[in-house]
Formats: sequence, C-alpha cells, structure tokens
Amino acid sequence: MSLTNVRASIEEAIKTTLNGSNPTVSVVFDNTPFTSPGKTKKYVMVSVDFAQSTEQPQGGAVSYYSGSVTCGVMTPKNKGTFESNTVAQDVIDALVSINSSTYVDTYSSSPRVSQVSGPTSVNDEGNSHYLAVVTCDFTANG
Repeated sequence: MSLTNVRASIEEAIKTTLNGSNPTVSVVFDNTPFTSPGKTKKYVMVSVDFAQSTEQPQGGAVSYYSGSVTCGVMTPKNKGTFESNTVAQDVIDALVSINSSTYVDTYSSSPRVSQVSGPTSVNDEGNSHYLAVVTCDFTANG
C-alpha cells in the first residue's frame, strides 16, 4: 500500500459518487492542474492531506495512514444556498460511501472516514462563487 493508493481510493469514491448524482458538477483534485470555470459553473475542489503514514507497534513500522479530506463546494453566487446545499449533500454522500458495505476498494488500501463536518459557508464578496466547505478525517491500512 502507498500514499498514492490511499489518495486514489478516496478520490475515486468521491468522483464516482458525484458524477453519478450530478454530472454537471466538475470535480477537481489538489494534485491535478486546474483552470477555474466560468461564474455559472458548479464544481468541487478536493484536497487530501496526510497526517500519519506509519504506526510503530513494538518493533517494525506498519503501514497506517491517516489524514483529512477537505471539499470546497463552489456554486454560482446570488442563487441562494439551495444549489450549494444540494452539491454539499452529494459530497457528504460520496464521503460516507467509502464506509458502505458495498464500497469496492480497487486500490487495496481499506480507507474509512470518520465524522463528516459541514457544510460551512464561506461567503466573500470578492469571490466569483459561493463556497461551502465539507471536511472529514480518514484512516487507511494495509
């Protein structure tokens, strides 16, 4: 197992669920090039950050990863919070799907998410989009 496999597992679950529930929403990951779409487009910016990459139980290191996932839900301004909440719920469903008994882990990293927080609104007059943030912590082991 590797950092790459853990990231891929989480990213795949988010992208697959979001594309299935709302194909008009673009999904962008922090490790890929990105050009901001126009003011009328909805998109989700996903950041996967690692906090721990091994565990040291009485001897050799064991592959154990933990970290956080932050999803910035970007929806057009001046449309109210309905669109933002709808996309945020899709993001929450995507994160929770990782813990589902039907989740298929093709990267052999066994990810699990814990408490999902948000959406928290971040409204700045200077931004072209309304931003709501959904976050959660995760663990994965090999």
